[in-house]
Amino acid sequence: MNEFPEDQFEEEIPDDGFYQLNVGIDDVYLMYHCVQETIKNWPGAPARPVEEQEHLRELRDNLYRCILDHKFHYMDTDRPE
Repeated sequence: MNEFPEDQFEEEIPDDGFYQLNVGIDDVYLMYHCVQETIKNWPGAPARPVEEQEHLRELRDNLYRCILDHKFHYMDTDRPE
């Protein structure tokens, strides 16, 4: 039996592609920082598309959700003894 039928995710994948990355929490923190800095230094329109700023905010919020999830599940292991 195939665990991942090909049509299972058909509706969820947008036409422009969908990618899933496996990264460690240090990478998530780094990406979060990079997105935060990009938002802070965003040049605005017309230098960059207006939609980009909202996309960056969504990306930042999703990365922060990952950080909160990690802290919730691994709070005890992150503390030095």
